[in-house]
Amino acid sequence: MLSVLSLGRTAFRRCLATVTTPPVAGASSAEAKAPVEAEVDAPGVEEIEAEETRRTPVTKSAYSLVNFQKLKLDEYPYYVEREWWKTGKRTCFWATWRQLRDWKRRLSIQETGADRMRMKAIKANTILPQAIRDEAADYLLKMPKASHPKLTLNMCMFTGRQRGKIKPYRLNRHLFRKYADHSQLSGVQRAMW
Repeated sequence: MLSVLSLGRTAFRRCLATVTTPPVAGASSAEAKAPVEAEVDAPGVEEIEAEETRRTPVTKSAYSLVNFQKLKLDEYPYYVEREWWKTGKRTCFWATWRQLRDWKRRLSIQETGADRMRMKAIKANTILPQAIRDEAADYLLKMPKASHPKLTLNMCMFTGRQRGKIKPYRLNRHLFRKYADHSQLSGVQRAMW
């Protein structure tokens, strides 16, 4: 994945200035493949480019205005969303391994929860034929164990502690008191009389 941090400021500017144009009718193949350089009105661009080529040569094939727009690197802030962040594998993201396991269970419940509820209703329905009810029971047995809703844990989002939670705030009682004392929780004020 391309990141602005790996590019220098001038290389970034130069890559934005490099625009590939579609081939013109009647032009040779060499002219059609050559990128058109846009003029940049900045003092000392040639000197900066010469200094940059001395340090590290930048390959121009991967950089184009289309790629920068697709990755939203031409807008501020320059942010590239990483796929592994979405799956909760950030460094030091989870307080304990139990939180990661609980998060995976909740994802499984989100995917299979509706099917589980329907199969449970079919299994408990006494009007339906026994063969259909048995099939629904088999389906329930074959579902992943992690998809059972009672296996989810309610824990403090900061410490992973399972006991002494203040449920509306999803906080451990110790942290709740700490943040309430310093007026860092909305809608909570310390009792004074």
